[in-house]
Amino acid sequence: MFETVETGSSTIYEYLLENTFADKIIKLQLILGLTQCQFAARCGIGYSSLCRYDLGGVLNSDNLEKIIHALNLDVNYFAQ
Repeated sequence: MFETVETGSSTIYEYLLENTFADKIIKLQLILGLTQCQFAARCGIGYSSLCRYDLGGVLNSDNLEKIIHALNLDVNYFAQ
C-alpha cells in the first residue's frame, strides 16, 4: 500500500493499525518522518484540519484529494 510513498524506513511502521482515517494519516506521517505541521504543508491542507483528523475528525473530500495527490497514494487507500 505504501509502495508509492518514498521512504527507506516504512518497514518500521508496517504493523501499525489502519482501522480509521486517523490511524492512516498518523501512519503516513510517521513513515514520511514529518511533523503534523510539515505533513499539512506538504499536502496543502491546514494544520488545524490535520489535527482534527488525527483525533478522529471527518476527513472532507477536498483535503482527502489533496493528501492523495500530494503523496501519490492509491485512491482506494482511504476507502472504508
